[in-house]
Amino acid sequence: MSRVTRSLRAIALWLGPTVVLLLVAVVSFVVWCVGTEPGTRWALRTAMEQVQGEAQGIEGTIWKGLRVQRLAVKTPVVDIHLTDLNLQVDWRELWQHRLHAREISAGKLSIDILQSDQPPSESPFAMPALPVQVLLDRVALGHLSLSLGGEPVLLDVQNLQAALKLSDENASLVFQSLELGRDNIQAGIEGEVKVFKLAEPWPLSVHLKTRAQSSQPDSLLCLRHFLPDLPVPDKKAAVPVKAAAQPVGDAATDAATKVAVDAGPEDGGIVRLAQLSAACAVDMTADLTGSLDNMSLKVAGDGQDVRFNVSAELQPRKALPLSQADFNIHLVDGSSLKGALNVDSVPADGASRDHIVSSIVADKLNLAILMGPDMPGGLLSATLGLDAQLQDGKDVLSAALALDVGQGSRWNGQPLSGLLKAELINTLAAAPPDPQRPDAPELWQGLQVSDLDMDLRLGGNRLKGKGALGAPGSALDLTVAAARLADFWPGLPGGVQAQAHLAGTLAKHEARLKAVYAPQAGKSQELGKGPVQANIALDGGWDAQAQPLGWKGRVTTLDVSHIGLGVKLQSPVAVSYVPQALAPAWQWQVGAATLNLGLPLNQRVAIRHLASQGRDGSWETRGSIDRLAVSRRLLRELQKILGVADAADDGRGGIVVALDERNERKEIVYAADWNLKFAGALDGQAHIKRVSGDLIVPGNPDFPLGLQTFSVDLTAKPEGPAVSRLTAKINAATAKMGRAQATASALLHSAPGAGFTMNPKDVKTVELDAEIKDLGWLSLLVGDAMDFGGSVQAKLSAQSRPNGTWATNGTVNGQGIRVVRIDDGVRLLDGTLAAHFDGDRFVLDSLRFPARLRVTPKEWRTAEWVSSNPDARDGSLTLTGSWDLAESVGVLDMDLYRYPILQRSDRYAMVTGKLHVDAPSPAISLSGKITADAGWVDLDMLSSVPVVDSDVVVLRKGQTQKASAPMDISMELDVDLGPRFYITGYGVDSGLVGNMHISMQEGKLTAMGALRTRGGALDVYGQHLQLRRGSLTFQGDISNPVLSIEALRTGLSVEAGVRVAGTAKRPRIDLVSYPDVSDVQKLSWLLLGRGPDDSGGDAALLFSVGTSLLTGGEPFYRKFGLDEISMRSGTLGSTGSLLPVESVVRGLDSGTSDIERKFVVASKNLSEGLTVSLEQALSETGTVGRLSYQLARGLSADLSVGTVTGIALIYRTIFRD
Repeated sequence: MSRVTRSLRAIALWLGPTVVLLLVAVVSFVVWCVGTEPGTRWALRTAMEQVQGEAQGIEGTIWKGLRVQRLAVKTPVVDIHLTDLNLQVDWRELWQHRLHAREISAGKLSIDILQSDQPPSESPFAMPALPVQVLLDRVALGHLSLSLGGEPVLLDVQNLQAALKLSDENASLVFQSLELGRDNIQAGIEGEVKVFKLAEPWPLSVHLKTRAQSSQPDSLLCLRHFLPDLPVPDKKAAVPVKAAAQPVGDAATDAATKVAVDAGPEDGGIVRLAQLSAACAVDMTADLTGSLDNMSLKVAGDGQDVRFNVSAELQPRKALPLSQADFNIHLVDGSSLKGALNVDSVPADGASRDHIVSSIVADKLNLAILMGPDMPGGLLSATLGLDAQLQDGKDVLSAALALDVGQGSRWNGQPLSGLLKAELINTLAAAPPDPQRPDAPELWQGLQVSDLDMDLRLGGNRLKGKGALGAPGSALDLTVAAARLADFWPGLPGGVQAQAHLAGTLAKHEARLKAVYAPQAGKSQELGKGPVQANIALDGGWDAQAQPLGWKGRVTTLDVSHIGLGVKLQSPVAVSYVPQALAPAWQWQVGAATLNLGLPLNQRVAIRHLASQGRDGSWETRGSIDRLAVSRRLLRELQKILGVADAADDGRGGIVVALDERNERKEIVYAADWNLKFAGALDGQAHIKRVSGDLIVPGNPDFPLGLQTFSVDLTAKPEGPAVSRLTAKINAATAKMGRAQATASALLHSAPGAGFTMNPKDVKTVELDAEIKDLGWLSLLVGDAMDFGGSVQAKLSAQSRPNGTWATNGTVNGQGIRVVRIDDGVRLLDGTLAAHFDGDRFVLDSLRFPARLRVTPKEWRTAEWVSSNPDARDGSLTLTGSWDLAESVGVLDMDLYRYPILQRSDRYAMVTGKLHVDAPSPAISLSGKITADAGWVDLDMLSSVPVVDSDVVVLRKGQTQKASAPMDISMELDVDLGPRFYITGYGVDSGLVGNMHISMQEGKLTAMGALRTRGGALDVYGQHLQLRRGSLTFQGDISNPVLSIEALRTGLSVEAGVRVAGTAKRPRIDLVSYPDVSDVQKLSWLLLGRGPDDSGGDAALLFSVGTSLLTGGEPFYRKFGLDEISMRSGTLGSTGSLLPVESVVRGLDSGTSDIERKFVVASKNLSEGLTVSLEQALSETGTVGRLSYQLARGLSADLSVGTVTGIALIYRTIFRD
């Protein structure tokens, strides 16, 4: 034995037992893992940790049977979750190269296919070699949840029972049950899938039976819910309904419930949908045999009174996978829809040519059934045929289409008939161009319409076309005569008459279109209701040699008009369109042209278009308008057309003067130009300027602005992606009113498909430099009640904040400011203004008006003090304050010093004081104190002006009252009348002194204080009474002060007068005298200056005047309905004639006294011109009743009855020197 042999033997003796022990340990470990529960749990958990998974509730062993309550596996491409997994495998059959699983089942399987960064493989699928044969006796799954990227797929899979057999050569899958569900629709599937060879071309056989049903009446499966016009059998039909848990097949049909549907003649075949909804079921059988080279498909279905059959021959590998197909749809009413398709593919010169022959036949087909209730109803009997040849399934080599609509067809309630025949040829089909040549034309460029014959009628409408297109000298004419578009689709308004003419080849062609669209019958001139006329013509062609291919031509005619508005092309314009052009080339271009824009009053505006071009995301345009004349007449006509009411027309009419007519015709002429570009952001300029003319400013009356210069300059500059800075500069100057220059800028954003927008949070800036030379034009805007004047200069800059507020800065100065309210006598003259802007505030530094004495009061004491006293001069009114622009709140302080705030011939007021106005919107608070330095009020003038109460609102015809916003006004004001305040009129002449505190809270006006008279007199009933005492005491309600007034007739032995006490609402008037005498004597001393006459002759007069005085001014006889009671002297019954009343002697005594000749007259006006009166003598028993009627001016007739009876015709006239 050699030395080497001995060494190997020694090593084997030492290492042999070790190797055997290791093998025994490995085998034991494997047996422990697959044959014991602890080993199985350790193996599964260890394996799950390697794939970021977990396993819970592990029972049993891998060898005898394994159960796992929950199993989760997560990989970069898929996330799997299993519950209630049961696995039983016969591992001993592996010795026979067969993996035999008696059961693989799971309660729920969730698979989420994640997004993968790996690109999909482009190589065809190949079945990997299997080392063993796979037999799965039972594969069961309670529920399958499949999602892609976390989003669930459409179908819900449940109750899978299947068996699988897989070997190297073939495979088979048998479905004992499979339930699919979605939106309350359940489908049970049974069938078998066999693959005879697991390699190209994958021969297979598929047989499936399906029953789909729903228990909800509004389910998508229930045809009658969406197609209520679906016909029903004339007799009772039995509709099977299967329970959800029943199996599919004959057993299920036998176990189905029968639902009877009564549709007899007695109810007109009306279906009770509540019963049919339970039978929303469809049975289908599908068979697929063949391979990926050729397949045969047959589908048959029946349910809900609809039967259909589909058969097809498929070639999946070809561009057109369908080689032959037939379908039949039969409805229970006998209507049907049939179709056939045959595709014959023949290789030719490395390409495939497909010959397609197809036909569709509709027999009394109710279109509402197929299209649903939202479509107009229709009945179609027609034949459609198609014979076409394609190359590579996309390029048309030839085609023939024939449509024949048979008699009895209807659409939208109108009879439908006609035919359509069309033939297409391809001149390049005989010798197809070489695709390798870069200049080779594409096949579609050889298409021509060799023949078109169309004549379709719908009711009284007709569509007609005839001719050819594409060949030299060919022409195609189309005519549309549709008087009622509502016949085509319900609700479409109006009608269309159109003629179109197409002629020429692809390289050189022309087109014309003339059309008239009338939205409604008649010749309305309202916008959107009148007829629209269009005349369009163009010529051009596709250049087949150009690369890239594009169309170039001209628009020779463009004329569109509507109710006096229109657009007309003055000369032809060049147009090009190259859809495949790449930057910097343009995809579309429009050349120079002039468009005439038609406006009312036969006015036209020439728009000079210089050039426009564009491509995807970019465009440019340039043009100008040399003359745009705008007048009030033109704007008024445009308002009529657009249906916009004229705000200046209040419906009251007016007086038309020559000035108004000239203003109506006066024009202002503008000019404009633009040069704009867009490449993600706007860039360019646009300008508008005044050329001539003037603006007419609405006022009372209207007046010309005196415009000399007016221009608007817009500039856009890009400042980033999709952002531009838009700047507007406005410059205006007038001959007399002043000038203004303004500049504003903001960011303009552009987004694809969203147009141009402005972000409210972006910073916006405004700058203003203005000088108003004369504010007098404001008077024309506010009417005759106010008059303004003066000059103002303003320099302002403002910048917006993201929250919507503005930060401002600038100054405002003014000189000669004038504010005059003519009727009220308020004249603020020669004012000086100084103000500035500070952040959010407008600060009024000072608005000072010096006192100007322009009117001399009629009251002599006030006039003397104002004109001669030095203290009445050098007065002023100064206003200061501020206004918050963001919050709309502010304060105003008024400082008055000897200022004549009111100057009229009938009233005058010079005051001194300080007022403070606080306006926290919407409230206003007034506080302060004023003292009257001098004042005078004429009561006669105040009462002579007719006014209406404050609660009366005057509305014109057709005008509605606008709701006024409530405003909280409060006031705390101290008023001191001073030593020189006088009131005159109504017989009063007195001074008035005192002070009062006026308060207003929550709309209630109150006052505290007292006013008293200072001397003076009162003239009443022809008597001059001295005011001994007069006071008004305010203790709350300002309209109801306490009165204490006493006026006496002095200088007599008995000083009699009147005393007024009580309140203003309930005054008490008493007669008073010193010394105290009876009321009759008081009244006699007051009126007659003496005691009463003992004969009683003063009684009637004193009684009338006394009652009038004590009853508040209304004579007592008016309370009895009489118009007059008076005492006269003369002859009872006299008519004023020169002849005596009596011509005979009635007595011997003729010396009557004045008392004996007095009589009382009481009269009543019955109507205009008719008066009845009664005359009663005081010293005799004579009584006369009189009826007077005025016949004409100065002529009257009197009828007297009583002591003096007679009739008189009286004419009265007055002769003046």
